[in-house]
Amino acid sequence: MNYYEILIYSYIFFLGLIFGSFFNVVGIRIPQKESLLGRSHCPSCGKTLGWLELFPVFGYIVLGGRCKTCKTHISVKYPLIELITGLLFLFSYLILHENMVEYILMIVFISLMVILTVCDIYYKIVPNIILICFLPVIFLLRMFSPVILWYNAIIGAVVGFGFMYLIALYGKKRFKQEALGGGDIKLYIIIGLVLGYEVVFFSVFFASLLGLFYSLIFKRKTGYIPFVPFIFAGSLIAYYFGQNIIDWYISIIY
Repeated sequence: MNYYEILIYSYIFFLGLIFGSFFNVVGIRIPQKESLLGRSHCPSCGKTLGWLELFPVFGYIVLGGRCKTCKTHISVKYPLIELITGLLFLFSYLILHENMVEYILMIVFISLMVILTVCDIYYKIVPNIILICFLPVIFLLRMFSPVILWYNAIIGAVVGFGFMYLIALYGKKRFKQEALGGGDIKLYIIIGLVLGYEVVFFSVFFASLLGLFYSLIFKRKTGYIPFVPFIFAGSLIAYYFGQNIIDWYISIIY
C-alpha cells in the first residue's frame, strides 16, 4: 500500500464519518418534520453544539461522551452510526473501486439504510418521503450499472416486495397482529433493485437470522425490535456474498 492509496482510503473513511453525522441528523429530524438547516443542539439543555462536539467520533471521545455544557451523557448511537458509515464507505470502495457507477449506487444505498436505521431505532418508522427520494436515484444508477441487468433488478424489486407482503399477510392471519411494518415491505422494492432477484431472498434470510440471534442474546421476546438494522446487515451480506453462496451450492450439487 503506497502513500497515495493511504490518502485516498483516509479521505473516503473521513468522508463517511461526516456523512454519518449528517445521516444522524436526517434520521432524527425528518420523522419530526424538522428543518435540516438548523445547527445541532444538545437534546437536554438545548445548547447549540460547537465544532468539537460536532466533529464525528473524535469529538465524542474527547468530550467523554457528555455534553460540554450540561455534562449530560450523549448516546453512543451517534458515534457508532458515524463509524459504521465510514467503514462501509471504505469497504465498498475497496471492493467496487473499479466500477464507479456500482460504487456510487452502493454509497447511495448505504446512505438510505443508515438514515432508515436511525428512524427505526428512534421512532419505529420507515418514512415514505425518504423512500420516495431515494427510489428514482437508485433505479437510475442500477439501470446504468452493468453488474446486474436491468430486468433482473426490476424482477428483484417485484419479488422482494411480493415476498415480504406475503410474509406480512401470513403473519397477520397466523398471529392476529402486524408481523411486518408497511415501511419494511416497501423498502424491499429498493432492496430488490439493488440486489436483483437471485439474491434478494438471502437478504430476508440473513436479516431474520440476525434478528433471531439478537432476541436470544438480549432475551428480547416481547416488545418492539427495530428490524431495519437487521435488514441493512442482511442486505449487505446478500450483496457481497450472496452470489458466492449460490456458486458454492451449485458446485456441491454438480
